[in-house]
Amino acid sequence: MTDKPASARQPMSVRRSLALSFARKYTNMAFTIPTIMIVSRLLTPAELGVYSVGMAFVTLVQSMRDFGTSDYIVRAEALEDNVAQSAFTINMVIAWVLGVIMFICSGAVASFYREEGLQLLLQILSINFFLLPFGSTVNAMLKRSMQFGIIYQINLAQQSTQSCITVLLAYLGFGYLGLGIGSVAGMIATIIACLTIGRAYRITGLSLQHWRDITSFGLQRTLGDASSKIGASAPDFIIGRVIDFTAVGLFSRGKGLVNMFQQNVLGAIGIVTFPTYARDFRKANNAHVLYLKSVTYVTAISWPFLLFSGLMGFSIMRIMFGDQWDAAVPLLQLFTIAGSIAVINMDAPQLLIAIGKVGAVTRTIVLVQVIRVSCLIVAAFYGLTAVAAVSIAMAVVNIILYQRVIDRHTPLTPLMLARALWPSAVTTICSLFVPVIVVFWMPPAPDNIWPPLLIGMLGAGLGWILGLKITGHALGEELSGWLYALTNKIRRVRAQ
Repeated sequence: MTDKPASARQPMSVRRSLALSFARKYTNMAFTIPTIMIVSRLLTPAELGVYSVGMAFVTLVQSMRDFGTSDYIVRAEALEDNVAQSAFTINMVIAWVLGVIMFICSGAVASFYREEGLQLLLQILSINFFLLPFGSTVNAMLKRSMQFGIIYQINLAQQSTQSCITVLLAYLGFGYLGLGIGSVAGMIATIIACLTIGRAYRITGLSLQHWRDITSFGLQRTLGDASSKIGASAPDFIIGRVIDFTAVGLFSRGKGLVNMFQQNVLGAIGIVTFPTYARDFRKANNAHVLYLKSVTYVTAISWPFLLFSGLMGFSIMRIMFGDQWDAAVPLLQLFTIAGSIAVINMDAPQLLIAIGKVGAVTRTIVLVQVIRVSCLIVAAFYGLTAVAAVSIAMAVVNIILYQRVIDRHTPLTPLMLARALWPSAVTTICSLFVPVIVVFWMPPAPDNIWPPLLIGMLGAGLGWILGLKITGHALGEELSGWLYALTNKIRRVRAQ
């Protein structure tokens, strides 16, 4: 297979790729937010807790399923004949073996948590492992070629199918099993879309010709990814066993808004930055320049949003999930602080992997997750607030460890990072000035949900724009350029 199928289109520019990636994520939000709002009112915290534990197991097993094959395809200097076929073959074998293991072990997991329904949920979710290889390799090929328009269409098919099936089954009383069935339905839609819309990039045939190179890369990548997923899923595992499933549900909803932001906003950026880092490194060995620019943009968006969400946590939680989730508000506020710290080096692993330092990433991830899990086990005996507080400490540890690796392998220094962050810090202060006053003047309460949120949003938006202007932030210049181009396009259309 060549680097790009003969029938494929030319790669998109970074700006257009970002635009389509954001369009994809905002489309996701258009489906997921109403779905979450409806499901949160139809299911109890305990039912969502069971689903969270089930998905935690699936997420952990999936980190071993891909075996780094997707990243290998994206970062490879050239896709020689049979490279993609080899990646697909390895991916399929591992995924099917893990699917069988998960199906067989579902009963033991359910017994450990003393929840019979967990067995059937895991068996339903195990179906995804037999389907995933047929979509993941195609998606990797599309990312490498930066065909985010096709990825958008595939994602639209998946998200719309999953959301509709999930809401319907929740309404019909299927409980957390409906969420599992919806996940499988979404995966089936993804496969169909990959084999039709993305047919120019589909993999034909099996091969193990390049198994040594893929295995060498995959072992390190999988160890790091599995360690990362263990750390991310550990709270659900630990809380479900030490406390109860209701606590897992509250913890999940407390982290829900931050997760949604990370997946649908930061995830949109991450989808584009990794292949771009890899491309820039292959061509000019200057991926670190884009990394610094990405940090500047990401923090200008993330810090105002996350910290505003923490201030208005009560209103946001009531509006999105209902009054049965009030106990999750303090958790949300802690997670917004942790997320604001973590976003500083969000792309550090992608940068290091793109420049060939996957071993350094693996060692850092393993060390971070060993510390995280140890702290979580202790914190669980002191309650949910203590468990959430661990995320703040780990965000700081993560930055320190990754910055040491970046110093060693790139020209970037802490001073350069601080200079890149300063405009975003000032912009964030400007955006939070009015919301802070609103919280002290008219704090959100059961009988005062919408006024502080709406006034705070207006003040935050105006303050954010003012901050971009005052600092001459690069994001402000970028937005001005987009607005100017859009205005000219509208004028040309009207003139016709």
